[in-house]
Amino acid sequence: MAYLTALLPMKQAVTVHATLLKDAAAVVAAGDERTRSQIMADILVERVTGLATASAVPVTVNVVISDEALLTNTPSAADVPGYGPIPADLVKQWLHDSAAMVELRRLYANPTTGALTAMESTSRCFRKGLLRMTRFRDRICRTPWCDARIKHGDHVESAESGGATTLHNSAGLCEACNYAKEADGQQPGQLHSYTITTPTGHQLRSTAPPLPLPFPLRDQSSDIAAA
Repeated sequence: MAYLTALLPMKQAVTVHATLLKDAAAVVAAGDERTRSQIMADILVERVTGLATASAVPVTVNVVISDEALLTNTPSAADVPGYGPIPADLVKQWLHDSAAMVELRRLYANPTTGALTAMESTSRCFRKGLLRMTRFRDRICRTPWCDARIKHGDHVESAESGGATTLHNSAGLCEACNYAKEADGQQPGQLHSYTITTPTGHQLRSTAPPLPLPFPLRDQSSDIAAA
């Protein structure tokens, strides 16, 4: 479950709440067995999406899950960018939901560290696919202690300094941090990491969280030796 909040002018906020209360009361009076709060939530979803139910809303929900959690009964969590960890069993239910269009996109992670593999572009701008990969990897703004949603794809090493438009040289930042920060340094081969130098001279390290680890490959040489 998740909370949906909106900061509205007082008059509009009161109007929205009063309308939901009035319409929910009419549904309850007609004999509906749901609670008034449940009815208000369903009416809100219907009016925002234009659909009677939320199961077929034509909106993309990105989920990052390991192949082991997807294909086995391993009690591992998946991750919804912009929301956080969710149970793997819930993802399996979504994949079997016939009312919605489901697409799978493979992301390859290092089986030891969970680091996302590289992806490159010749453009200075982070195009849609590369920015999507950056959001999958970083999840929230990479500035330490900033939990804001990612708005921009930023070059860790600036394009003016010769920085490439690659997944390794990208960082998902909120709008404010992208305009304010200066960054330098990176660590190839590990979880994406770089150093932020603040205007006061303090240096902070930002490391992307690991992706769900892929299914471990068995050492075939040991099987041959055992045989």
